[in-house]
Amino acid sequence: MTLCLPTLTTATTDLLLNGCVIAERRNWTVLKASGPTLRDYLQGQITQDITKLSDSCGIHSALLTPQGKAVSELYLLNSSDDELILLTPSSSAHATVARLRQFALGHTLRIGIVDAMGICSIQGTHVNSALELLGLNEPQASWLSYSHRDAVFAMVMPQLPRGYWIIAAKEIIEKLSDTLHVVDETEVEAMRIMRGIPHFGIEWDATMHPLNANLIEFNGISFDKGCYVGQEVSSRMHWRGGIKKRLYQVSIDGLPEAIPCPIRTTLNIGELKSAAMNHEGNCVGIALLPIATAESKNTLSLENGVRVTLLEACHA
Repeated sequence: MTLCLPTLTTATTDLLLNGCVIAERRNWTVLKASGPTLRDYLQGQITQDITKLSDSCGIHSALLTPQGKAVSELYLLNSSDDELILLTPSSSAHATVARLRQFALGHTLRIGIVDAMGICSIQGTHVNSALELLGLNEPQASWLSYSHRDAVFAMVMPQLPRGYWIIAAKEIIEKLSDTLHVVDETEVEAMRIMRGIPHFGIEWDATMHPLNANLIEFNGISFDKGCYVGQEVSSRMHWRGGIKKRLYQVSIDGLPEAIPCPIRTTLNIGELKSAAMNHEGNCVGIALLPIATAESKNTLSLENGVRVTLLEACHA
């Protein structure tokens, strides 16, 4: 049976170059957290320094267990002085809420899933027209910069081509979908993989330490903010050279037979975590590989003999 990969079609590529497309992001969930000591509490829970969060720039982070295992990946945005918007993979949304409630002793914390809000991607050359419909200014060019108005957020995400994540009430997203050309979420997934943006629950999970999933390269961790849950393991890996593997962008001269699948030199040394087809019919992917192997430029292949070419480490 032929493996079905996320594919960016020629038709969507033309729309991106000449207009604007929209796609729901059903695999992400919106949370809200509030409370007078919320920021102090989160500072001791998440990997990134919450003081870096501002009214125009979000932060990327992870939530860890005391053993340093990942609970979830997070994006945080300011909503008000004592309320934050948290974006987390849908597969780990309930675990994230439970984990943050579990250790909130001594804090007045309110956190939960906001079913009324959703996330979509708007992308393309004329993406500004969509922002105008929402009454939003264009965010700054930097990753995770955002603009917001009346509980509607537009955040810069590192996807191809130019575009934003919109976080808003689901009825607002539905109205926007009536105006723009709707594409399937799998095409946005193809663009994400082409750009080399790993997501928790797909390219990495609780079996991988976040530093092996390029959390440093995606500015998702602070090593000087002080203690947080899982900090000891993360700091030891960083300062003692314990990061032995990393996620890389790769091109594939053919098709994998399954995802995930081993990557070989003479032995299995890594794993292809995801793959997608671009509009020219070329296969690209995200692979977990030993850093030493990547730096040695050894010839890589899949088990079926298809050649794998390493492009670069995944980064923001």
